[in-house]
Amino acid sequence: MGKKAKFLFFNCSEAATCCDKAQYEEANLFEKAKLMLHLAFCKTCRKFSARNSRLTHLMKESKLETCPEEKKKQWREEIKKEFAEERS
Repeated sequence: MGKKAKFLFFNCSEAATCCDKAQYEEANLFEKAKLMLHLAFCKTCRKFSARNSRLTHLMKESKLETCPEEKKKQWREEIKKEFAEERS
């Protein structure tokens, strides 16, 4: 494959990275075009992309919330206290 052709094509590893970037809207237009070209020829990456899209959709739909740092700190202190009491 010539230099010009390599410029237009991803290998599967690069396609996976670009797929992740595209999912989080971090891929530029050229990367998205190269990804679409790769997906047109690679069944494995099409499956990966579909599963990745589904996972992203499910995560957004789930409305998960992270635990605030203060609550984590409180739990850590409680665990330390209980652990210290058990060792006494």
